[in-house]
Formats: sequence, C-alpha cells, structure tokens
Amino acid sequence: MRQVLHIFQKDARHYWREAAVSLALVVVFGWNEVGQLTDEVWTPDVVGPHSLLGLIAMLLPVAWSLLIVRVIHGESLVGDRQFWVTRPYEWKKLLAAKVLYLITFINLPLLVMDAFVLARAGFPPLTHLAGLVWMQILIMLFFLLPVASFAAVTTTITQVLLTALVIALYLGGIVALWQHTLSSNFISLIDWLQTDLFVLTVVAVILWQYARRRTNQSRWLIIGFCLWVCLAVVAAPYKALVAHEFPEPKAGQPPPLRMAILAAEIPTPTTFYAKDKEVEIQLPLGVSGLAPDAIAAVEGVLIEIEGPGGSHWDPGWKSPFLFIFPDQTKIHIGFTLKKDMFEQIKAVPVKVRVSFALTLFREKNRKEFVVPAGEFALAGVGLCSAGEAYAQQIHCRAPMRLPAFLLISADMASTTCPILGGESPGRPGVTERGWRRSDTSGPAEFGISPIERFDLYLSNSAPMIPAINQTAGICPGSHLTLSNPKVAVRNRTMLEIDGMRVGDYQLKPTTF
Repeated sequence: MRQVLHIFQKDARHYWREAAVSLALVVVFGWNEVGQLTDEVWTPDVVGPHSLLGLIAMLLPVAWSLLIVRVIHGESLVGDRQFWVTRPYEWKKLLAAKVLYLITFINLPLLVMDAFVLARAGFPPLTHLAGLVWMQILIMLFFLLPVASFAAVTTTITQVLLTALVIALYLGGIVALWQHTLSSNFISLIDWLQTDLFVLTVVAVILWQYARRRTNQSRWLIIGFCLWVCLAVVAAPYKALVAHEFPEPKAGQPPPLRMAILAAEIPTPTTFYAKDKEVEIQLPLGVSGLAPDAIAAVEGVLIEIEGPGGSHWDPGWKSPFLFIFPDQTKIHIGFTLKKDMFEQIKAVPVKVRVSFALTLFREKNRKEFVVPAGEFALAGVGLCSAGEAYAQQIHCRAPMRLPAFLLISADMASTTCPILGGESPGRPGVTERGWRRSDTSGPAEFGISPIERFDLYLSNSAPMIPAINQTAGICPGSHLTLSNPKVAVRNRTMLEIDGMRVGDYQLKPTTF
C-alpha cells in the first residue's frame, strides 16, 4: 500500500495542471446544469448557458482523455528500457495507483457534482445512490478504460492522436457497412455481444501490458476485436436472431392482432425530397383484434416481393418505430424500391409478404390524473410542469434515467388549453396519446449529467381523424390517463398479399 500511495502522490504532483483543468470543467458543467433548472423554455442561444453547456460536455471527455494519457505515459508500458522498470515497482501496485488516481480526479469529482445537481433539482442523492454509482461504473467501463488501453500501447501524444484518427475512420467505415447490411439495424443481440467483448478486450489489453508489456500482442488483440466486429456486422444470421427473439405464435394461439391490405388510396403529394433513383411505396393496412388494454409496438417490418420470372426482392428487416393502439383501425407501412425495379413490376400482379416483429404490451398502473398548475411530482418519472409559456405539453426532468415506458392519453375535447386563432375545438371521443419509452436497463443511463430532460405531448394516433386546425395540448387542469405498459409477449406475424400491383400504392413526391 505504501508503494501505491507513493506513485499516486508522485502523479498528483506531476500532473496537477491536467487535473486542475478537469476539475474546473466539472465545476463549470455542474454550475450550468443547475442554471438550466430555472430555464422555462429552451432557446437556441448562440452564446448562452445552453451553448456553453454543450461546449463543456465536449471538452470534458477531451480533458479526461489527456489526463489519462499523461498519467499512463508517466510509466510507459511500451518497450523494455523504461526507467521505472529498474525500480522495485510491482505491476499490480503500479496499476492500482493509476486506477486510484483516475477515480480520485475523475470519478469522485463527477460523483460529487452529480449528487449536488440532483439535490438542487429536487431529488435526494441518497435515494439515488445506486444510480450515481452505476453512472461512474459505466463511465469507467466505456470511456476511461478504453482510453487507458490506447494509452497503454502508445508512447507519445502524437501516437495517441494518430490512433484516435484511425479509430474515427474505422467507426465511420463500420457505420457505412452497417447501413448497407440487411437487417443489421434491427436486431440488438449482436450489439450486446460486442459490448461484452469490447469490455473484456480493453481490460485484457491493460492487464497484459502492465503484467507483461507485450505491446505487439496487445495491439493485435485490439485489431482482432475490430475485425471481429466487421465480421459480426456482415456475417451475423440476422433473420435467425429475429426469429429467435420474435417467435411465431404457438399452434392454436391466435395472433396478437389481425392485419389486412386495404384498397389503394388516392395518391397525394408528400412533402419529402424526391430521389431520382427510388420510388416511395405506402401500403394502407387495416388492423383489428387488439385487446382493449393492449398496445402493439411494431419493432420491425420485413417486406418481400416475388415478381415474374422468379425475381425476389428482400431489403431486410427495418424498424418503423410504430405503435398500434386498440382504437386504431388503420396503419401505413412505407418502403422504397429502386426505380428500375419499380418500372418492371409496377403494373404486374406480384406476391407481397409483409412480416411483423411485434412486442405486445399490457397497460399497468392505469390511473386518472389532473394536471396541476406549477411544478408537480409525477410518480415513477420525476418533477414536471405543464403549460409553460406557449408550450402546450408537459416538460419533465427525471433522475438518473428515463422512464421505462410511460403512456399518457386524453380525449381531444377535454383539453383546457386555449383555442388559438384558426383552431377549432377537439372532436369528442377521439383519443390522443403521448409516450416515452426507454430500452435502457439498470438504475442509470450512460452520461455525465444525472438529470434526463424530456417532453410529453399528445398526438392523434387515428389516421382517419384529421388533427389539423384542432386544438390539442396539455395545460393545467387537463384530464389525463397515465399508465406504465409492461411487456407481455413478443411474436412474429405475417400478411401475404397475392396479385398486388405495386404501382397502385406509389406516393407522388413533392420536389423542392
């Protein structure tokens, strides 16, 4: 322990400037976070608290990275002629001293700042102690350790910068590869496998460097992980993974809802930029059979087209981010076709197979709620306020993480918001809904700030009822229904359409 403290004190003396800059940025970030608590409306300031907060949020990781690199390079791990090797240093104690330094000058100040911000935001820090600690663990695993692993296999700041450039180019290439791989943007299982392997890789590199200083082997370990990610993105059996996560209903079990193709609608111009080589197709589907307390989340859609001569079109699974509620009778599913393929099949009867990956939720904790004036506590969420300035919605701040699933609903005619010029009262019997859903597990989300800010607003989910020129919103006195939907089952269902003419469902784009 004496050697650990000796190395720690030496680093504290040598790198006090870097540590001071890091501490100062943490203080400024916390000061700006507290200042935002009194802001009622977000405004895009060119120079102001919001822009300053964004700048500090970018500078903090840079300052932390510099501090980590300087501390690790203080006893370089590359080569075998370092001065510190001739001293009676034990690698375990050297590593322990570096970890202690990073916790003392990065994690501990951030933990104190987060607790202070929570307290000023109206949330007792001790109540959220598990979340505060979890945030520091996430920062350690997914930021501090990766930077330390790169510092462990380099000797100079120049090498670190070149490594950062290579990593940036690699990530850009992975994103491009991911976007052009069928179904890769839908399934999440591979992401979890990559996350676990990522943590194991950076930990192994750091331990191997301190224990053996085999730099080439450590670098190849990093390169191997990068190659594995490329292979996983390209060669993963996405359809098999989707089938495993969203199985077909068991024999005799009815599907969670029924779907049927509707007649083609009168094509109307749509407000998006026309693409010369692509054609937008939109399928109107009738939906029915959803239980009154159920909500269906369409997690993925797979559209396959079998054309004449055995031609087959399969773009892979796509995520439409679509919810279906019990009172809905119609949804729209859109996709794009290459213009040359569209010209070949637009007037020819084809077979279309539409597969849906569905998550069925059941509403829980359903209760009536009247929005009070001023700030109020919303159970399971945090502190909220409604009707601030001209924003006819609920603005909330939540401690540590967003709610897992919060659903609000209201009758369009029950709003207490004032009717503005050109608007008409909402139609009775038409339900509006708003929701906030987070797939993050654990007591806190990855990030620097302990406060999550979000808005809840109402929208009309029934496409047959036009919402234009109808007043809608949430103001003090509005009657809402709150619930916390829980996952009931995940299933796949399929709709087959024979003899469909794709050209009947073409959207006419508006060019700009």
